[in-house]
Amino acid sequence: MTDPGSSPSATRWFAEREAWILLLLAVAIYLPRLTALTIRGEESRRAVIAREMWQTGDWIVPRTQGVIRVSRPPLQNWLIAGVAAVRGEVDAWAIRLPGVIATIATVLLVYWYARQRLNRTGAFVAAAAYASLLQVLEQGRTGETEPVVTALIAASLLVWHGGWMSGGSRETAWIAGGALAGLALLTKGLQAPLYFFGSTWAYLMLTRQHRWLWHRSHLCGLAAFAAVVACWQIPFTWQMGWENTWLIYFSNVAKRFHDDRWTTYLAHLVTYPPSVLLGCLAPWSLFLVLFLDPQVRRQVEHRRDMATFLIVSIAVCFPSVWWPPEARPRYFMPLFPCFAVLVGLAAELLIEQPTPFGQRVWTTFHRGGVLAMLLAAPALMVWSVVSPQRLPAPGLLESLGCAAVAVSLAIVVWRLGPQVSAPAVRRTAICVAGFLGLLMAGPVISNQHRRSEDQPAAMAEVWAKLPADARLVSFDRVHHLFVYHLNRPVEVLPWPQTNDDVPPDADYFCVDAPGNAAPELPFAWEEVASFPVDRNHHATPKERVIIGRMATRPVAHGPLSVARKPDRE
Repeated sequence: MTDPGSSPSATRWFAEREAWILLLLAVAIYLPRLTALTIRGEESRRAVIAREMWQTGDWIVPRTQGVIRVSRPPLQNWLIAGVAAVRGEVDAWAIRLPGVIATIATVLLVYWYARQRLNRTGAFVAAAAYASLLQVLEQGRTGETEPVVTALIAASLLVWHGGWMSGGSRETAWIAGGALAGLALLTKGLQAPLYFFGSTWAYLMLTRQHRWLWHRSHLCGLAAFAAVVACWQIPFTWQMGWENTWLIYFSNVAKRFHDDRWTTYLAHLVTYPPSVLLGCLAPWSLFLVLFLDPQVRRQVEHRRDMATFLIVSIAVCFPSVWWPPEARPRYFMPLFPCFAVLVGLAAELLIEQPTPFGQRVWTTFHRGGVLAMLLAAPALMVWSVVSPQRLPAPGLLESLGCAAVAVSLAIVVWRLGPQVSAPAVRRTAICVAGFLGLLMAGPVISNQHRRSEDQPAAMAEVWAKLPADARLVSFDRVHHLFVYHLNRPVEVLPWPQTNDDVPPDADYFCVDAPGNAAPELPFAWEEVASFPVDRNHHATPKERVIIGRMATRPVAHGPLSVARKPDRE
């Protein structure tokens, strides 16, 4: 069953109805309720660096509390600061908007690339799948690094190969890919050149096109990559030296190998692939099962170059996250667009020539989608009425609305039936993607919101207990979430050995502390306030920042006078 009138074409893809539907879908999933959740995770770290760059005018060296932060290069911080300059503050919109724009752009990128070899239905399924992958739904609306680096790494790969397949200028393909890989490196580090150059070199050698590795066009790509990186790397190294240059690329990598027990390695090797395929890529990874059918594989034909490149890229890049024992599934997110295009290819092959095996796979996906939507409706209603305290429920009206939409989508998909046709596959895909997006933007975010720690309220209490003119210092750096909400300079001091190590006018200090423990300091002090930095509320915070005041000065030399807060129940 072919899809008439929808032959592969990338010349006017942006004018196609499917592209606009995908744009609306992505905007509807990722833009609403963007600021519903408090700043969480690593978002505040990115925000603090961006704010210090914006306020100090130093766009080269990433710092928190005025001290260099050698975690990763600063492109994402630049993006946040750029939005903040327009809005006038580093708020949730400034922190998260770059990631949302990157996610929406990646959805359109997948559609554009897929249209190089696939018809409208295959490309539409590919992009709709990417927009609603579980990992993308979780990360795509955050101020974390993954959405931005995914857009740039995926663009470097797909733009390069898209240009390669079109038979256009090789120089243009290499320059575009190299420059995008350079921007990706400035976002997260060495993952970008490993993925781009590793994938393209392996593809050219496997397809016996290795002569292009010695062509001047390849040198143009290397030069474009180097030029983009050099714009930041040279001034950074000039200011901060080679040691900090090494640390900014390798300090985070070393953290992935802290637990070097063989049991940890073995557990990671066994559990990581299923966590990606069955967790991050669900539910669309079911389509990938179609490639187990030899009849389906024989249909690839003119799309073989696309399939080869995507599979080679996935295979080359996967060891970089499979071997480090503490790598998380989201670290492989830059290759999820490649998986999404393979999903679209599988859908197109299924439509062209349904096989008995393919029909069973499609029936499973179709009926599973209907069942999930129908079960979601009563589950949401029950959840809104009777929910455990540890899992707060969304409001009744919200649950009613989501349940009604879920049932409506289930009816639409059910009426299409399990037959394999281009209209049925397209409509089922948009309904499933819309359902998953609705769950994330609705009940899931509502649940996260109700469980979240209320840091703005906690900071209001801190301000109420601090004198307006108090000089606040920290012993070592304190948690970036506290610094973000405090929104004022906090001078970093070394951990004091005696009370004389603290400046005379610095009566107030702050320090990180786990749970209900209190730090041991070489002077008498009292706790003024406490700021929880956990994502979710706990009766006793797992981590907090203590704001203290020196009780006496001076303290007699000799045995240290230490005040400890009693353990709280």
